[in-house]
Amino acid sequence: MNIFRILKVADIFTTTNMCFGLLSIFAASNEHFGMAALLMIAAIIMDTLDGKVASLMHQANSFGKELDSLADLISFGVAPAFLYYSLKQPGVGILLILMLFTICGMWRLARYNISQDKGFEGVPITVNGAVFPALYLLYMYQPATIVIWPAVYAAMSVLMISNIRFNRIF
Repeated sequence: MNIFRILKVADIFTTTNMCFGLLSIFAASNEHFGMAALLMIAAIIMDTLDGKVASLMHQANSFGKELDSLADLISFGVAPAFLYYSLKQPGVGILLILMLFTICGMWRLARYNISQDKGFEGVPITVNGAVFPALYLLYMYQPATIVIWPAVYAAMSVLMISNIRFNRIF
C-alpha cells in the first residue's frame, strides 16, 4: 500500500503535532524549558486542528486515528515526562513514576482506539499538554513547586486509565 495514497490533509496537522512534541523533547534536552512547554501547547493546537480538518473534509479514517495516537503519545506522554526529567534529573522512584505516566498514556490511547463510544473514558492524554506547561509556568515563579510534580504525574496516570467518562470539549 502506497503511504502517499492513504495520507490525508488532516494527517499533516497530526504530523506537525508529533514534530512539536519531538521539538519539545529536544528543547528540554538543551535546557530551553520555556520553549519545551510552549511546543507542547502548539502540539495541542495541531491535535485539535487535525480532528477538525478530518471532520470538515470527511477524511476521518482508522489510519488517521492510529497516527493521531502515535503523535499524542510523543507530545503528551513522552514530552511532559522528559520536561521533568530534564529539569530535575530524578532518582529511581520518580523515574518509575515518569515511566508509569507514559505507560498509562499509551494504554489510554490504545483503549480509545478500540472504543466505539463518542466520549472519552479516562482523562484524554492531550490534557497533559496543558497541565505540565502550566506547572512549568508556576515553577518559573515558585521553583519550590517542583516537589508537587511527581504527585501530578501519578494523579494524571490514574486519571488517564480511569473509567471516568468525559465528553468532548473540542
